Amino acid sequence: MKFQVLTIFPELFEPFSKLGMFGRAVSSGRVGLETKHLRDYAINTQGQIDDTPYGGGSGMVLRAEPAVAAIREARSKDPAAKTVLFTPRGKPLTRSLAKQLAADCEKNAGGLILLCCRYEGVDERVIDKHIDCEISLGDYVLMGGEVAAMALMETTTRFVPGVLGNPDSLLEESFEHHLLEYPQYTKPREFEGDSVPDVLVSGDHARISEWRADKSLEITAKRRPDLLSAAELDTPPIAGELSVALMHHPVLNKEGKVITSSITNLDLPDIARSARTFGLAQYYVVHPARTLRRLMAKICEHWSEGYGLTYNPNRTEALERISLLPNFDDVLIDIEQRTGKLPKIITTSAKRDSSTISYDQMRSILALNDEPHLLILGTGWGLSDEFMARGDYRLEPVEGWTNYNHLSVRAAAAIMFDRLLGVHQKS
Repeated sequence: MKFQVLTIFPELFEPFSKLGMFGRAVSSGRVGLETKHLRDYAINTQGQIDDTPYGGGSGMVLRAEPAVAAIREARSKDPAAKTVLFTPRGKPLTRSLAKQLAADCEKNAGGLILLCCRYEGVDERVIDKHIDCEISLGDYVLMGGEVAAMALMETTTRFVPGVLGNPDSLLEESFEHHLLEYPQYTKPREFEGDSVPDVLVSGDHARISEWRADKSLEITAKRRPDLLSAAELDTPPIAGELSVALMHHPVLNKEGKVITSSITNLDLPDIARSARTFGLAQYYVVHPARTLRRLMAKICEHWSEGYGLTYNPNRTEALERISLLPNFDDVLIDIEQRTGKLPKIITTSAKRDSSTISYDQMRSILALNDEPHLLILGTGWGLSDEFMARGDYRLEPVEGWTNYNHLSVRAAAAIMFDRLLGVHQKS
């Protein structure tokens, strides 16, 4: 692994290259580090490398001439190297990005050229033609790229064979499986009245592994629930079960009066298929009219036997999760009989309210709480206020960036399922 750092503060990297694990990697020859002073490529004898921006504005901009000259000299020494610019608008520096950069360097037998800007940035023409990758440490602004360069060198160097004393550390550290690492303990066994968890001194490695996996999930759900969206879990991202109920009574009409809405044919297969895709346990359709329920049951039967079953067995599998019930209490009874517990009720609305919780928060609750949960969807103009009051949680509304908020219940259901139980891959 070879690093060439282009900076106006090369002296910052001298102690960095001699200390700790990175210093040992340099001294062993596994990692190479060379710094180049950008002022060596200045446009005049005064050492000028920056200038005022065209169009006005505060600060100074790194000129193209010194930046390109420094990059070209670095490339002449390492033609296969990639050039990295540190900028707030770059890709976030993640473990997966660092791992990919290290792998590319090994594959191409090239290193990394790290351009560390100060000022307001660098002339855009440098980026257009000479930068391979823009990287950011996060949503904040540093005074220069040197700290970011050190961070990138530390995290990529960890993937260089022989740098880590124990290669298994890479497999167990935070973010390897999109989860935060489990708690660590060492001697003494007791400290100021606090003991090491008994399972860690039990000698039962299966129990220890299970405890660590549970703790990783628990800590991630509490502190970084966003990571659960990217997690490739061996088990579902939910401790208990989640069902959904589509309510046709009591719901509101346009004037705000409580009514009973009609069942829409499309609501049956569309929401059922979404529920099956995201692993919901049951899809309840609640309507007090027996005639309508029997009609909907006939529609479901079409896909569960005869020609419908033969033509589209996937739809049959989804519709098997539908239960047509006359009232909400019947839903609660069915869930209690199936799971042994009454469900926690999650209400939804297109209206904003100060009591709502976010999807990340609800996702954490589902991941940690093994009780059954029931997501309630309202037809018409939404659930009545009295019904909303029965909820244990109220989800924030599904909204776009416009002030138009009239999604069909089928579209809203699919979005909600995805936000609560979907697996969203992140780089």
